[in-house]
This record gives sequence, structure tokens and C-alpha cells, in this order.
Amino acid sequence: MNALPNFENQTVGEAQQACVSVLKAAGLDAPVLEARLLLALTLGGGPERVLSARDEPLTSDQAERLADAIERRSNREPLSHITGVREFWSLPFIVTPATLTPRPDTETLIEAVLDHGAGGDVRILDLGTGTGCILLALLHEWSEAQGTGVDTSAEALAVARDNAAALNLGGRAHMVEGDWTQPGWDRNLNAPFDVVVCNPPYIPSGDIDGLERDVKEYEPLRALDGGMDGLDAYRAIIRQLKKLLKPRGLVAFEVGIGQAGEVANLLQDVGLVILAQRADLGGVVRVVVAQCP
Repeated sequence: MNALPNFENQTVGEAQQACVSVLKAAGLDAPVLEARLLLALTLGGGPERVLSARDEPLTSDQAERLADAIERRSNREPLSHITGVREFWSLPFIVTPATLTPRPDTETLIEAVLDHGAGGDVRILDLGTGTGCILLALLHEWSEAQGTGVDTSAEALAVARDNAAALNLGGRAHMVEGDWTQPGWDRNLNAPFDVVVCNPPYIPSGDIDGLERDVKEYEPLRALDGGMDGLDAYRAIIRQLKKLLKPRGLVAFEVGIGQAGEVANLLQDVGLVILAQRADLGGVVRVVVAQCP
């Protein structure tokens, strides 16, 4: 990494240009946007604060905090870990190293469920809830629904509970520690549910080392590694769907690139009916939706 500039005695505008240069040299895809976001974090307030304060000098404390943030991002620590928040479905979500950072591709799953689900007074199960972004986005859209998020990580569940409370959804969202690979994991879920959603780990084990540093060095491995072919979690969950879903209940999985057909076959093998395979904005089939008979 190139040496960091000395932000002492720089104006906000000067510091912004210096940040852009450092982030660009680090090979980041959106150095202008990220410089503005990190500078806004340093100043306090939104990105518009950067524009209005362009001629103001940074304080010593601000210069120190900006240098720390830029160094962390240059080392490929995820922006969401530095800011502590990530927007998903136009809602702010707290993010920590214990959780997978919500990604725009996953909004495709929300769209698919809303298109095929009935809404109303339904019960939703979110497996591998992480930040809770999928479950909470659906509860935000379906004001009468109740939901349960399951995760193996107590730390991730604490983040999900904090997000539910911050979004005023805590009364309708219940977070439960559980591991779907272990016997009796669903004992306290009060199944069956109307809707099951899941963004499981789906990266083949052998592909982990080839991921971007932002992901492989900072995201929780348990949320990434899907086994030898990336399909271990799907197999484990799909075997149990008949007891988790009500008759005519809906299941929606996020899938990795090229996995939709195999996941659809696994669902059909246990008697579910495929309703849709939905592509994201990049044209990648990202979601498989099926229904229990």
C-alpha cells in the first residue's frame, strides 16, 4: 500500500482528493464514492456534509480518524465494517465482522418472495439470518407477518436483534440459535411456516482462496463455504422442507452462479414445484422459488 497522506492542516476538499488518490492506487472500484463516504463518517453527517464543508480545515482528531479509515479500506477491510452500516432494501442495517455484508444481489430474493407470496398474516423462517436483512426487509413490506431468524452464531443473532429493534420490528422478529445440520435443531421453531427464505453458504470450498480480499479475509467463513460443490447447505435444508413448510408454503433460495438448475433439481426431487428462477440486474440467475404441494 502507498504511504498515507498527512491530513493534518488539510481542508475537507483537499483531504477528499487525497483519499481518492489513495483508494484508486489500492485498486478499489469506486474510489470517489468511498472517499466521500469515509470522509462523511469522519465529519459526522451524510455525504452532503462533505460538499458543504469543503473549505473547512480538518481538526487533528478528524485527520487521525480519517487516516485510520482510509488505511483500513486500503487494506481491503469491507467498507461496511468501517462505517458499521450497509443499506439493503433502502433500510439501514448494522454490520459487524460476525455477519455477511448485505449485497444488492440479495434484493432479488426479496422481490421474488413479494411477487409469489400472499403476504398478510404469514409466518416466515429465515435460515442463516446473519444481519437479519432478508427477514426484516420482508417484515417491513408485510406489516402483519411474523418471522423467525436462525443462525449458528450468537454474535450474528445479537446484530440481527439490534437491527430488528432499530427498524421497530423487534415485536415481530424472533431470533433463534440453531444449526440445521444437527438433530433437533428445529425443536423450538414452532414449524411449519408459510414462507422459508435462505441465503446459505454456497461458495465451493476450493474457490474460497480465489475470492476478493474484502470477502475471504473479512467475511465469516461459515457464511461462505458451501462444501466441495457449494451445495451442502441446500441438500441439508431441502431434505427438511416438508416439515418446515405448510402445504402450499413457499421457499426461496439465493444461489451462486450456475447453481440454479442443480438447486431446482434438488427441490423437485423432494416433491416441490418450481415457480420461478429469477435473475439479478446483471442477468445472473440468483434465486430459485418453489412451492410445497
